[in-house]
Amino acid sequence: MKKRIAVLLSNKGTGSNLAAILKAIDEKKIRNGRVVVVVSNKDDAYGLVRARERQIRTVVFDLKDFRQKGKTRREYDEALGKLLKEKYRIDLVVLAGWMLILSDAFIKYFPNKAINLHPSLLPDVGEEYIIYKNKIKIKPIRGEHTDMAVQFAIDKHYPIAGSTVHFITPVVDCGPVIIRSEVEIQPDDSAETLFARMKVEEHEILPQAIAWFCEDKLRIKKIGKVEIV
Repeated sequence: MKKRIAVLLSNKGTGSNLAAILKAIDEKKIRNGRVVVVVSNKDDAYGLVRARERQIRTVVFDLKDFRQKGKTRREYDEALGKLLKEKYRIDLVVLAGWMLILSDAFIKYFPNKAINLHPSLLPDVGEEYIIYKNKIKIKPIRGEHTDMAVQFAIDKHYPIAGSTVHFITPVVDCGPVIIRSEVEIQPDDSAETLFARMKVEEHEILPQAIAWFCEDKLRIKKIGKVEIV
């Protein structure tokens, strides 16, 4: 039976990562999974339009609505996790531009079953740096949204930027790494030009990570590293 996938996104982008996932499914690069629901915390997210064009269910789950009812952020996470688990029977949650940090109140519903696409290079669990060409230590950029993370890499004169797909944990951007992509930073790069090249690679690594998950090829070792079997 195909794995049931939920894609969570915001209104900051164009939903291109969702489009890449759906294309990979169409081309059978993802053979054992299907997107059954797309969720956004904003009703103007273009990813919702993409989903509706494909007759995929959509949900707007606005944190503001919860706050106006006097509910907490933790209650929001709990309700979202419960909705995806019980109503949609989700096997895999994919954060593809989701802008809200999810707490353990959500993660408890999807232990090692929720992955995030992060717009920088993250090291393996227990390691402090990315090592580039065996000599250059690159400090990970955690807790930043896309535009700030990309600009940070340029401002700090990093030789490379990139993206990371990882399992989410209660510690932000510190979960086990599944796959990374690397993009060399050019002298004349702006955040826009650099991110455009990063997106090309993201559209490859995110579907690949999903495909591995759906084929039961990912194993997490006790030390927090992912093994592809």
